[in-house]
Amino acid sequence: MAVQAKTVKAKSTKSYSKGEYNTKKRSASNMEDGKKSFVDQKLAKKQRKMQRPHYEMVTRAKQIWNIIRERDVDKNKRAILVDELYMLVKGKIYDVAAKHDASRVIQSLMQHGKPEHRSQIVLEMKDHLIDLAKMQYGCFLVQKMIRYGSRADRAAIVKCLTGHVVQVGTHNIAANVLEYAQEYLQPSQLTSLKLEFYGREFAHFRAESKRNLADIIAAHPEKKADVLKHLSSILNRMVDKQLLGLAFVQSLLWEYMSNAEHDDVMQMVANVRDASLALLATRNGARVVNKCVSLGAAKDRKRIIKTLKDKVLEACNHPSGYLVIMRILDVVDDSVLVQKSILAELNNELFSIAMHPSGRKVLLQLLSPLNKKYLSADDLVLLEPPTLPSVEDPTITIVNYKKDPDARREEILKGLLPKLEEMSIANTAALMRSKEGRDVIVEVAKRSESTELTNSVTAAVLAQFSMETEPLYTDANGHFALRRLIKETSMAGPLLTAVEKQLPHWATSNRGSFVVLAFLEAEHAPKNALKVVQNTLKSTMGDLKKLVDTQQGTKLLLEKLQ
Repeated sequence: MAVQAKTVKAKSTKSYSKGEYNTKKRSASNMEDGKKSFVDQKLAKKQRKMQRPHYEMVTRAKQIWNIIRERDVDKNKRAILVDELYMLVKGKIYDVAAKHDASRVIQSLMQHGKPEHRSQIVLEMKDHLIDLAKMQYGCFLVQKMIRYGSRADRAAIVKCLTGHVVQVGTHNIAANVLEYAQEYLQPSQLTSLKLEFYGREFAHFRAESKRNLADIIAAHPEKKADVLKHLSSILNRMVDKQLLGLAFVQSLLWEYMSNAEHDDVMQMVANVRDASLALLATRNGARVVNKCVSLGAAKDRKRIIKTLKDKVLEACNHPSGYLVIMRILDVVDDSVLVQKSILAELNNELFSIAMHPSGRKVLLQLLSPLNKKYLSADDLVLLEPPTLPSVEDPTITIVNYKKDPDARREEILKGLLPKLEEMSIANTAALMRSKEGRDVIVEVAKRSESTELTNSVTAAVLAQFSMETEPLYTDANGHFALRRLIKETSMAGPLLTAVEKQLPHWATSNRGSFVVLAFLEAEHAPKNALKVVQNTLKSTMGDLKKLVDTQQGTKLLLEKLQ
């Protein structure tokens, strides 16, 4: 049986060569209509602008602003234009400052205007200051008023802010005004504003002895709970509005965490732990994170470490961030987490860390913990063992970690020390000549058993020096490093053997004499060190005695040799 097949007629398709498109061309009349429509729209937009209040004045003001803001404008010309600009906007400053496209005009007038212009602007804005501070563009004018205003102008601004500080400080735009004021207002003015955060009754508090939260609580112990509750509610609003990056907020937060009860502090830890990176901007903020790491549970510490991802090196070399890295290495028991999240980001950057004033402290705390030579008194306080009230008996405090601190450091150094040795060998001279790096190489050498490091130091000492580079034994930092390496490590013997023939030349300089003296005072010096030095310097003793009156190092060396 034959099957009849259906045939489908294919649709004819038109092919187009390259560059051709199946589009309808617009007729000339349609194109003209489009152009006409665009012109009409533009004209209508301009007419709408012209109907706005002060259109002509704002237009002329912006023309003047475009001239006076240039750096190379003639002073006389700028002065004339500034006078014209002030007369244009006088009495209408608030209306202009509130406009997104004209706010900079008033800011420029505040910057380039005469003192009387600035004072008049402040006077005219006095009743609108709080509203202006909350505006996206108006807040910049308030900042310029604080920066360029006279002492009387700033006093007037402070008076306007008084009673509204909490309102301003918790506003996501206006808070920047308070932050900006930290740089320009007097300490007494800032204190009077800050007191308002402790309670409305302190808004007009002027006692000089009451400068911070601790002073307020000491003077009014019966109000401690109310003051802390008030401050806590404000801080929580600031957290919600993501204002923790501001310095004055971090200062308030640190004061709260330093004075609040343990349970309240722990509640605040949970609120701020995810903003740890922003808090590292200032010393007080770093103190807050430090306390969060100290008192927090394992999950809190893990969350804090997570916020530092890809930013560990930056934090380590930050003027305040290093405190947090030190604390993490000091108290976090999870060594795997520390290795993967913290040390993994530092292993390839050890030289830059060692050469940084802040970063080196992280390394030195591992190599020589709680050493007063390397850490400030405040650093040492922040590194004290973290204690918590015991769950069984709140009157008893316990440390908030499980591992022994020394065992934890040794565990970290087990993997880190070989890398520190490699870094020190590769950069010996640079480290020794650096004020920051010299202590790092000394502490590494004290723990190291590597002969390569000794050989590297010897090579650096014996290296030929150019006219631009002093030899290590007379370098300001190099001779200190060399003296410490001789006196505090096991390098004294190998170094003495290597430089024995150069000692007479070294002893003729003051710094060099101190280096030679170090061989005689070294803890691990060879037994024959005194005899070797005496024999080597025997031929130059006459010349050295002539230098006693001018070189303290030579004088001490000769006294030791007698």
